[in-house]
Formats: sequence, structure tokens, C-alpha cells
Amino acid sequence: MKKIYLSTLIIALGLFLSTSNLNAQTSQGAMRIGAQLGYGSGIESLGIGARFDYAITDAILLAPDLMYFFGKSEGSVDLSWFDINLNGNYLFETNNPDIIPYVLAGINIGIFNTSIDDFGFGSYGASGTKIGLNLGGGADFLVGTLVVFGEMRYAISSLDQFVIQGGVKFPLN
Repeated sequence: MKKIYLSTLIIALGLFLSTSNLNAQTSQGAMRIGAQLGYGSGIESLGIGARFDYAITDAILLAPDLMYFFGKSEGSVDLSWFDINLNGNYLFETNNPDIIPYVLAGINIGIFNTSIDDFGFGSYGASGTKIGLNLGGGADFLVGTLVVFGEMRYAISSLDQFVIQGGVKFPLN
């Protein structure tokens, strides 16, 4: 299954790179804040989150985000998952100035918690934090002053997870 996710990601990144010129379409110092929805393959659940973009240069964004994936229960086992991501996005120019594709790389911090109810004999739990590498890509779609975005990334760690997410960003300056 990991090979399918990685193959999909590589094909999508190849399409972005093959149809883009190497000029950015944002201005240094621009900031945006937004909300996002996503799906994580590791927990097999939907998630909600927040995102912030800061344009370090015209072509590079610092793009940290937080994502909480809704808990999942299977029998007596409960699982919850929270992602902290610190990504860098490299922007590409297309023939349409309202569409800005990008590739991303960064650090993923996955925080998980599990609990098991032993049917009246007690409950047991475990939690942990794993650090990994994010690789992926996406696109920003300019709609007036708003930015609608779609993104997919693969977090490479012992908690491997493919995430598809999208949302809206609002300018701060």
C-alpha cells in the first residue's frame, strides 16, 4: 500500500514540474492563515486543522500546520492522532496566474494515543511521538483575495501516513 501512495505522489509531482515554469507568484513577506480538512491513511480518519503561510522569498513559503484526526474505535481499542508539520513549499508559475502549484518538504511530528478497555478488568494505554519527513505537493487557487488549496503529502516515519487535505487561506497583510 505504501508503494501505491508513493507512486501517486511521484506522478502528481512530476505533472506539476512538467507543466510549470520556475518563477514564483507571491511576494516576499506575504502572510496567510487558514483552516483545512483532510484524510489520513494511517488512522483512516478525517481530520481538521489550521495552517499559516509566510513567504520567505517570492518562491519559498514557510508553511507550518496542525492537524487533529478524529479518534477511531475498533472494539475495545481507541486511537487518536495529532500531526504537527513544518513544511517548506517551493512555488511554480503556470500560464494561469490564479493557479500556483508547489512541491513541499518538511518535518512531521506525529503524536498518537491508544487505549484498550479490558472489559471490566482495567484499561491500558500507550502514547508516543514520532518524528518523520514530509514529501508532497499541492496547488493554491486564487479566488479574489482568498486562496483555496489542495495538497497531498506522505509522512515517512514509523507512523507512515499519506494525507490528502484542502482548505482556505485568508491574507493577513
